[in-house]
Amino acid sequence: MQNGTMKTLLLILTFTSLLISAEKSVERQKVLSLVAGEWVAHGVYTAAKFDIAGHLWDGPKSTAELASLTGTNEENLYRLMRFLASVDLFKEEPNRHFSNTETSSLLAQQHPETLRSLVLFYSGEMSRSFDQLAGCVKEGKSAFELTYQQPVFTYLKDHPASAKRFNEAMKDKSQIVITSCLSSYDFGKFSKVYDIGGGTGHFLSTLLKKNPTMRGLLFDVPAVIKDAQPNLADFGQRCAAIAGDFFKSVPSDGEAYLLKSVVHDWNDDDALKILKQCHKAMPSRGTLVLIEPIIHSANEQEYAKCMDVYMMAITGGKERTRKDFEELLKQAGFRIDSVVQTDTEFAIIEAKKL
Repeated sequence: MQNGTMKTLLLILTFTSLLISAEKSVERQKVLSLVAGEWVAHGVYTAAKFDIAGHLWDGPKSTAELASLTGTNEENLYRLMRFLASVDLFKEEPNRHFSNTETSSLLAQQHPETLRSLVLFYSGEMSRSFDQLAGCVKEGKSAFELTYQQPVFTYLKDHPASAKRFNEAMKDKSQIVITSCLSSYDFGKFSKVYDIGGGTGHFLSTLLKKNPTMRGLLFDVPAVIKDAQPNLADFGQRCAAIAGDFFKSVPSDGEAYLLKSVVHDWNDDDALKILKQCHKAMPSRGTLVLIEPIIHSANEQEYAKCMDVYMMAITGGKERTRKDFEELLKQAGFRIDSVVQTDTEFAIIEAKKL
C-alpha cells in the first residue's frame, strides 16, 4: 500500500512536471512569436512592394514566374513566400507554386477594398520610426519626431511623394470604413455636412452621391484641397472646398460637423483646440460627428490599442476610451448623445452643444 502510494505520488509529480514544462514551452513560443511579428510585418511590406498579390490575382504561379515578373531572386523569393504562407497570408501549392488567400488578395490593387497603399505607407518612414519607440516612451515625444527631427505632418508638407502615399493610404483605409459607417448611421438626416480635415474628399463625395439633396463642404490644408478637387467636381454648387487651419478657425453655420480620424491624430491639448473651433463655428442645434476607434476593456486584444501605440509613435496623438471622449468633449462644450459601433474598428460618436 505504501509502495503504491509512493508510485502514485511519483506519477503525479512527473505528470505535473511535464505540464509545467509544456506550459513554459508554450509561453516561450508566445514570446518568440510576438518578437517575430516585426519580421512578418516586413515580409508583408515586401510582398506589397513587389505586388505579389496582384501578380497572383488571376491564379497560382510558380516562384520562377513570380521572380521573373518582379525582378527578384527566385530562391530568396521562395523563402519569403514560404514564410508568409506559414502565417496564412498566401497559400503554398505543390512544386513551389503559390496562390492568394482571401487575406493576401487585399494586398492586390485590383481588390475593391484593397489595403496595398496603406501597407506601403506603414513601411518606409513609419516603420523606421519604431526604432525610436523606447525614446518615445522615455521622453514623451513621438518616435517619428525623434527619428526625423520634425512632426509627421510638417514632414509630409516638405515631402510631396510621402504626402501622396499618405493620401492614397487614407483612401484605401477609408473604403470599407465609409461603407460600414453609411450602413450604421443615418447621415441622410443632415442637409448640410462640413467634413473637417476631410482629406481628399472620399467620405464626403460618397455621402453626396448617396444623398442627392445634401450639400457638403470640405475643409483641409491648401495642398490637400487642391488634390481633392477632382473628387468633388461632379457635385457643382452642392459642394464647396475651403482651405484653412482648423487650429485657428473652421467654416461656420454647418448643420453637421464631421471629423473622421482627426481627433486621434492629436494629443488632448491640440484635440481640444480643434473641437473648440468647431463649437465656436456651429449653430446651437448643430451636430458634431466623430468617427474614431474606441478603446474598451482592459486585457482584451483590440485593434484600437494597436492604433493607440501607432498614434503615440507617429503623430503624438492617441486613441481614447468612451470616458476620455466624454471628458474631452465636455471641456470643448459638448455632450455625447449617442455612440454607434460599426462593424469595423471605428465607432460613430454623435455630440451636441451643452
